[in-house]
Parts: sequence; structure tokens; C-alpha cells
Amino acid sequence: MKEEKIIEEDVIDLKELFQQIMKHIKMIILVTLIGALLVGVCTVFMVDKKYASTTRIYSKPSVTEGTLNQSDISANNMMVNNYIEMIKGNNIQSMIADELGVDKKEVSSALSVTNSRDTQIISITATTTDPELSKELAEKTVEVFRKEVKDNLNVTNIIIVDAAELNESPVSPSLTKNIAIGAMLGLVISLGYVFLRFMLDTRIHNKEEAEKYLGIPMLGSVPYLED
Repeated sequence: MKEEKIIEEDVIDLKELFQQIMKHIKMIILVTLIGALLVGVCTVFMVDKKYASTTRIYSKPSVTEGTLNQSDISANNMMVNNYIEMIKGNNIQSMIADELGVDKKEVSSALSVTNSRDTQIISITATTTDPELSKELAEKTVEVFRKEVKDNLNVTNIIIVDAAELNESPVSPSLTKNIAIGAMLGLVISLGYVFLRFMLDTRIHNKEEAEKYLGIPMLGSVPYLED
């Protein structure tokens, strides 16, 4: 019997909470729109746009009488990770920074070097706030890397699969994504305000609440009359 009473009270509370939400629905919508607008404005005017340029290289195996040399393929597979680590290393990145006249930290933060799954293709992506610098950085990385492996490892089979291109479309930030996040924050804040106000409000607003709180029926009420 007590459990049924508790469940009933919980249902009534949820109904009252829903009523409070509907009562403040205009405020909730307004705060949600304001959140989306503020984040959208900040994204457009305060967050730097970033541009990416990608080039891809491949360690080409030798061909003998029209047949790929399997030992070269195996050796190239083993060298892919070594090549990636060389590109990420201080030596090559310092030379790139010197030749482009930029700080080495900027090179390190801009470069992303990955290997396409189940391939020997290495992707080098440069992301900066300047589309031309991104292209130059990607190109210079390949140039310096090919020279280093040729001079130090006598490797001359590194070819460019895809050359870096000038990309004037920013890759970040995403205006749509940020607006959605702003709207979500506004919605959470407004709903949180309504919920806290509902939970902290201990006043008795009508006779139904009085009967529920006291556990006895009301016999009458005294109307409020203004002078």
C-alpha cells in the first residue's frame, strides 16, 4: 500500500514538473535560441578558421620482367612505420621549419602523418590558418623527406601519389556543429533552471496542494480582497 502511494506521488510530481516546463516553454525556447546564436557568432568572428592540404606518398617496389618484386614489397611494408616516425622526428621537422622560415613548434602542431590501412601509402596533412602555408608545408615535408632518405638510406623509390593542393575551404571550425552545441547548452541551462526552481519551491499554491501536504480535506478558503 505504501509503495503504491509513493509511486502515485512520483507520478504527480512528474506531471507537475511537465506542467512547469510547459509553463516556461517560451523562456526555454528563447534561451535555446540565444545559446545557438551566441556560439554561432563566436564561431564566425572569434574562432580562427583552419585549412588543410594533404599529399600522399608511396614506396614503389621494383618490377622485374613485368612482375613485382615480392621482397621489395615486404621490405617496404616493414619500412612504412619507420618512414612515418622519420617525418615526425625533430631532424626533418627542424629542416622544414628552417626552409619555410617558421617555428618548429608550428610545424609539429600542423603536421599529421598517417598510413592508410592495409597499404604502403603514407598521408601527410598540414593544417594551419593559412591555406597557402598548409600547401607549402605539405609539399616541403615530402621534399625534405625524400632528400633525407635518399642521402642517408639510399632510398630513391619514394613517389608522390597525390600532390598537395590549395584548399580554400576551411576544415574547422564547423559552424553547424557548434550551433547545435550552443542550442543544446541553452536547452540544458533553461531546463536546469526550471527543474531547480520546481524542486526548491516549497510554497503551497492552491487548495489541492494544501490537502496533499496536510493529508486532510479543506473545508473552505478565505478570499483575498483588495482595499
